[in-house]
Amino acid sequence: MEVGFSVRVFQFSSSASLEELTGRKADTLDELLELLKTCSSSSIFYHTFSAFRKLREVQTPYTNDFAVWIARSLNEEALAEKLLAIDLAEYNTMESLRSRIVELLEGYKGENPSLFERTATEPFYLYSIVRFVYFTDKFAYNLSSFRQLLDTISIDSLYYHFIESRMQSQLKTDDFSSWMQENQDYKELAEKVRNIDINIYTLEELRVRIGEIIDEHL
Repeated sequence: MEVGFSVRVFQFSSSASLEELTGRKADTLDELLELLKTCSSSSIFYHTFSAFRKLREVQTPYTNDFAVWIARSLNEEALAEKLLAIDLAEYNTMESLRSRIVELLEGYKGENPSLFERTATEPFYLYSIVRFVYFTDKFAYNLSSFRQLLDTISIDSLYYHFIESRMQSQLKTDDFSSWMQENQDYKELAEKVRNIDINIYTLEELRVRIGEIIDEHL
């Protein structure tokens, strides 16, 4: 056991999801705005946090489905770039994220009203998502065991703890750094992990980066 290490045991969790087509769609930006204002929070989650994971893995510059549709089906790169500037790590509720996206679109509409009536080349289909979170059989009792397990957990588990769980905890941080923060000796380590920019790494690269930071500390 590491000297001075006294925190709760960290049990790794993971998540699975089932996507559902809602039957709603948008052909114009005005219709997309209406969808954004009235859709469920699970739809916002699907087209942002879930989309972020898929888009990062294929290493596109996009971070959400709204930006993809606006760029590809409306050819409006300037607006897409505004949506790309949204950092998901800064939001811990779906409603605050929804409000920010709506605010950006409404601001752009004020400057470009005719654009919001233009018909896209392809419709935007609205999805929602049903998420299932479950415990795994992996437990970390100290930083050393955490480091060893980090290389063995699934990508789903890594994604859940570092990105997705922010929505459940409603904290602007990840589960890993929150756990490290509980021990006074690991405040600096926790800060380094917390400050990792999720926008520049794939999930596997994120795993490697977290491991590198812990190795430097150990």
